[in-house]
Amino acid sequence: MNRTPLVALALAVAASLALPACGGSSAPRVTTTPTDVAPADGCPMTVAGTSVTVEDTATGAALVFVTTGDVAELRRRIAAWADGHNAHHAAMGPLPTGEEVGGGGHDHHHHHGAGGEGGGDHGDHGAAAHVGFSHTMIAGHSRAIASDLDGGARLELVAFPDGIGAMREELRGHAGHLAAGHCAMPSGS
Repeated sequence: MNRTPLVALALAVAASLALPACGGSSAPRVTTTPTDVAPADGCPMTVAGTSVTVEDTATGAALVFVTTGDVAELRRRIAAWADGHNAHHAAMGPLPTGEEVGGGGHDHHHHHGAGGEGGGDHGDHGAAAHVGFSHTMIAGHSRAIASDLDGGARLELVAFPDGIGAMREELRGHAGHLAAGHCAMPSGS
């Protein structure tokens, strides 16, 4: 039996293990340090210890976030999400106030993008805009209201009367994705 390949392999392994010990180079070592600091990605779910539930409201629904981690950071992220959501949705047309009756008294569904008849979509930005975290992840035209809770924050979404059921369904779907501990949404969500 020819032992040359085995000896060559053994020498190669020994050399690769010896390089770091003698100051030589080898493949970079990846080290991780556990931390309680969440990444600066804006996602409320990356604040350590955060969970989410959904509550129905008279005018839509709310995502309720609580954490055993950094409550102030979670609240900051929810407030920023609400601000971004409202700025994005205000560009589509008047935001619902919760005081509307019937269909809201105007064609709010026709304000969803450049000439598009979205009926709840975001015009022409496409499904790719919903991959990952963004204040644009809530498709239903709505007003966001952030409020502080004991140990967390609440993001209430106020919809026009004809969009309340769809808003509740959408938020339940998002809460299911968020419960995985991150804000990455599968494409097509």
